[in-house]
Amino acid sequence: MAEVAILVNPARADASTLADEAVAWLRAHGHRARLLRLAPAERAEGRVPAGDLGDADLAGADLALSLGGDGTFLRLVPLAYTAGVPLLGVNFGRLGYLLDVEPADLLAVLDRTLAGGAPMEERIVLAVTVEGSLTPAAGDDRSLPGDGAICPADRRWWVALNEMVAEKTVPGHMVRFSTAVDGEEFLAYQADGVLVASPTGSTAYNLSAGGPVLAPRLPAMVMTPVAAHLAIDRSLVLRTDQVATVTILPGRPAVLVIDGREAGRLAPGSTVVCRVAPSTLTVVCPGGRGFAGPLRRALSLGAP
Repeated sequence: MAEVAILVNPARADASTLADEAVAWLRAHGHRARLLRLAPAERAEGRVPAGDLGDADLAGADLALSLGGDGTFLRLVPLAYTAGVPLLGVNFGRLGYLLDVEPADLLAVLDRTLAGGAPMEERIVLAVTVEGSLTPAAGDDRSLPGDGAICPADRRWWVALNEMVAEKTVPGHMVRFSTAVDGEEFLAYQADGVLVASPTGSTAYNLSAGGPVLAPRLPAMVMTPVAAHLAIDRSLVLRTDQVATVTILPGRPAVLVIDGREAGRLAPGSTVVCRVAPSTLTVVCPGGRGFAGPLRRALSLGAP
């Protein structure tokens, strides 16, 4: 008997319907189901309602199931990473590059996964910490407590499956950044931002900013400036044992964004530290998909 924790995008009625079907199927087959519905907060203008999982965790779960788009999937990443629980995503979004299952296939995939027959991949995630002043964003806090390995117990850190971005706060006004690798000064930029992406995230913001696409299981991370002004704007691919830092230089503050979600405001002088986390995230890939085909389809879907 297995326990499956299910996170549903509350803005998708079809996802909620499928969640009910999945719960009924699991119980009929002797498994347990736990719903982790995102609670809609006040609707921001032009945006899907935000959600806060509060103190929810995946303790005791054998599988985490995401029913929504990439955003719903990414919301489960910190919980699945800390609990060491495999993560399965069902695509209700538009692109769904992270998601390997279509809604109509879910019950068959669940049967195969819980029987131990579904392929799984280990994905690199980034561990992000801040040295200096960070004013946390209001609402959903996705940071994790320090454990003494990544950062001290009295500090917080973030898991990023896709990327960390330090970027401008005001349209039309660039920010000055300096970067370093393993403590050695690299390049300074006046730019819209600087990002550090995992191989999984190399196809997201990094690709839009002109960075290279990395194979999903390549042991590397990539640092890319975003719209750099009068500077070398090439990306830098780093090993998994290296540390990349981005410092906000005097002048203007920046905002820290982790996997598309604002974590807080960075005061000038603050430094964002990015390294590969000590453990990987396990992702269920029942389709046994390759690399080029899904990337080609995602890029085609992203075209107007």
